[in-house]
This record gives sequence, structure tokens and C-alpha cells, in this order.
Amino acid sequence: MALWSLKGKKILIVDDFAEMRTTLRDMLASYGANDISMASNGEDAVDTICHHDFDIILCDYNLGDGKDGQQVLEEVKIRGELPYSTVFIMVTAESTSFMVMGALEHQPDDYLSKPFTKSVVQSRIKKLLDKKGSLKKLAHALDQNNNSVAIKLCDEEINNSPRYRNEFQKLKSELLIKEQKYDEAKKLCKEVSTERNLAWAKFNLGKIQYLQHEYNDAKKLFKEVIKDSPNYISAYDWLAKTQKQLDEVEEAQATIEMAIEKSSKSVERQRYLGDIADQNRDYETAERARKKTLRMGKNSILRQARDYTKLADVLVINGDPKEALRMADKLNYEFKTAPEAKLSAAVTKSNIYTAMGNESQSQLAVQEAKKIFSKSQCQLDEDSAMNLTKALLAHGDIETANKVVTQLVANNHDNQELLEQVSNLYEKSGVEQNINEIRKEITAINNNGVKLLETGKIDESIELFEQALESGPNNQVININCAQAYLMMVISNGIDNDLLEKIRTCLDKTQGNDKLQTRYMKLNSAYWQIINNLAAKKT
Repeated sequence: MALWSLKGKKILIVDDFAEMRTTLRDMLASYGANDISMASNGEDAVDTICHHDFDIILCDYNLGDGKDGQQVLEEVKIRGELPYSTVFIMVTAESTSFMVMGALEHQPDDYLSKPFTKSVVQSRIKKLLDKKGSLKKLAHALDQNNNSVAIKLCDEEINNSPRYRNEFQKLKSELLIKEQKYDEAKKLCKEVSTERNLAWAKFNLGKIQYLQHEYNDAKKLFKEVIKDSPNYISAYDWLAKTQKQLDEVEEAQATIEMAIEKSSKSVERQRYLGDIADQNRDYETAERARKKTLRMGKNSILRQARDYTKLADVLVINGDPKEALRMADKLNYEFKTAPEAKLSAAVTKSNIYTAMGNESQSQLAVQEAKKIFSKSQCQLDEDSAMNLTKALLAHGDIETANKVVTQLVANNHDNQELLEQVSNLYEKSGVEQNINEIRKEITAINNNGVKLLETGKIDESIELFEQALESGPNNQVININCAQAYLMMVISNGIDNDLLEKIRTCLDKTQGNDKLQTRYMKLNSAYWQIINNLAAKKT
């Protein structure tokens, strides 16, 4: 019987202490490992992972200044640079509950506590490699977001791998939810629940109820999960979302605060607390949450310019405009190459100066924001566009406000709630603006493009969709239609690398939109089928 070996496995060791890197390298080398890379900090680790594929990553939690191990794992997952087949093991000497919960939330494949022996490292890695080694087809499908194929492969593993049956059932239910096959997902979760009282099955049932707008039923299920499994942190997050949908905003804040008590190392959770506390006018809590969001997001891919502007807003409310100005300046410094962030900083400064009664400085700040918008032609997110429009209207610059709103509507012509907010903003300012005319124009272009596509006039449909994207490049409805038209062109005329790049760009802009999820999955699957066929021909 051949001895177990790591020969040929690509391994990355991430630790800020050279001695620990050497110790781990020697341990792994004794099992035949001959392709071992090293990283001494989080930034180098992310860069290395993004440029190389690894079979095994051993990453320490504490990495000195900069990104910690949790942020490394979080970032490479968000970037889509961590293949399912890669074994990621978090290593740490700490055992505080908030750190452990935070690390496990991001689901490393295993968690290794210092001190450990060579035999422990060997047994953990062997177990994980054996498990993942038998799942190459499934890993490939998951990495390509080919959920329909992944679901079929999960069925095979459920039947053939009784040891991991529960894990594949869980994965299958999550994939079914992503594919919006709620009835199938619900049936699976209920079948599992009749056999065993598993928290994930009840949690996924709650998610399905939420996604089907059955909020009271969802709330009941999430509360049951929390009662039975108090450390199931995602249940708190989803319960808070559900309570917010039911206008139980005070209860939602209390729920998210309980989640933070158990697992505080989450930028998004702290940001959510800041948002919900603002809504509840609990500005002291909002200020604390905003400050924690900034601290934790300092080295994270999840850092956002709005974290600075939202903190500045609440500082003004809490009577500290000087510190608010400092936050606006800090935003300028931290995002010095991003015109959207610099514009947001200028608008925030204008609001602060207005609150301080300094209208001349407020006017200068608005002029700076106008200059950035006109010069850079940057595409603003909804919050930034609304804030800039409000500031421009307040200072009587209706012409520029109309340009901002035209862009906003072009990117969001199907978002009725947002359009009503824009109309209300103009109404309060006593200024006429026919939002519906802009919306009708974009809608007409889109509808005509769809009709042309349905009748097989692909070239003409693409021309219309691209015309709409010139004024609203982030419009998700137009992007998904354009992606479909490009795909039809490739299928009709053959492989075109430029079109494949355009398809990927359009699809990426629609990912995460619940309303477009089914179409996204279908088109994304077709895209990867083309890519796979192309790769097969080359080999």
C-alpha cells in the first residue's frame, strides 16, 4: 500500500511569523510536499491566491497589521478566486468566542488551533483532500456557477456517499434556492427534517418563506432555529431582515444586536446595525456602529465610501460637525483615485456646512461636487445620486440636478419606489421634473429591443440595447437583455471573443438581482457551456 503523500500538491502557507511558516513547511515537506509558497501578510496572501491556484491553503488568523485571516478568506471568496476544490484551513492560537465565530462564519474547510502536532495536521489535510478529491466534477460545476449540473451531481453523491449525505443535501437545497426552485427546495428540507432536527434545514425553509414574501412564517422558523441553535448566526441576520419587512424595526435592531454580541467581526452586520439604528433614530447606537464599521472595514474588500458619509451624517445629528468634516476629508484621502467617493465627500461637506450655518462654504462644496460629476461622468449609486440631486436643488442648480436624475432614471427605469422618491424630492423643492418622460423613453427602447430579439433581428436589438446602455450602463434589465442578445449572436454566428467579454460584463452587472435571478442563472449556464466547449476543442 502506497504511503500517503503531498507530492505535487500546490500549497500556500500564510503566517506573519517566519518561524511558524518554517515549522509548517517542514511538517508538510516530511509528507512529500515539494511545491510550497509562502505569504507573510494578508495583502500578499490575497494577491498570491488571485494569481495562482492552490490545492491547500493554511492561513493564520492573526497576520499583524493589515488584513487578518478572516478578511483574506472573505475577500478571495467575494472575488471568486477560491475554487471549491481548494482546502482552506484557518490556523490560530486564539480561542475567544467572537474570533472563533467570526472565522467559522466565513466557512473555512477546517479550523486548526495552536499548538498542534504533525499528525494532527496530516489527518486534517488527508480527510479534506480525500473528500474534495472525489468531487472534481461537482467542484468544476460550482466554480462555474453551473447550478443545474451541480444539483444533478449532488443527487449522485447523496446516493453514493452516505457518510456525507447531509452535507450534499444541504448544498443541494442551497443551489435549488439560488435557482428559485422553491418547491423542490422546500420538499427536500422537509424530508430532511422528518429524519433529523437539523438547523440548516429549518433555516433554509425560513429563507424560502422569506423569498416568497411569507414573512410571518419565515419569522417563526428563524426564531425556532435561534432557540434550538443559539450560535446559528445567519438565522439572526435573516430574522432581522424579516422583521424589517414587517415594519418591526425596533425588534430588527434588537435581533441584529444579539447577533453582534455573538459574532462582532462582520463589516456588513455592523453596517446593517447603523442603518437600522438610523431608522429608529437611535443615533448613539448608529454612531457606534458606523465607527466600528470603519475600523473593521479598514483592510476589507467590503469597505465602502458610504461608511464615511453615513458616519459624518450621524455626527452632525449628534452635535459634532467638526468631526464630521474630518470624516469627509478622510474619505477624500482614503479613496483619492475614485471620483464617485470624492463627489460624495464634497456633497457631505456641503450638508455639514449647511448644518453649521456656513452657506458660502456649503455652496463651494456643491460646486466642487458639480465639477467632479461633469468632468468624470462617473456613474453614481442610488444614494450618491439622490444626495447630490438634493444638494443641487437646495442651491438652485436645477440644470445639473436634471442631468444627475436623467442618469439615475436611465440606470433604474424599472425601480418605481426610487422614481417616486426622486419625484417627491423635486416636489418638495418646488421644481418641475417629469420623471416619467425619461422612464418612458428608456422603457420604449428596451421593449423595442426585446421585440426585435424575439423576431430574430439580433443586430438591430443589440443596437438598441447598446444605445440604452450609453445613458444607463448599470441598468440591470437592459444588461440582462443585452447579454441574451450577445449570446444569441454567438450561437448564430460562432465564437467571438469580444462578444464573450461583453456577455460576461453584462451578466456580472445583473448578478445578485433577485428579480432577474432565474434569467441570470440560465444565461450564465449557457455562457459557461460555450466557454467549456471552446476549452475542450483547444485540448
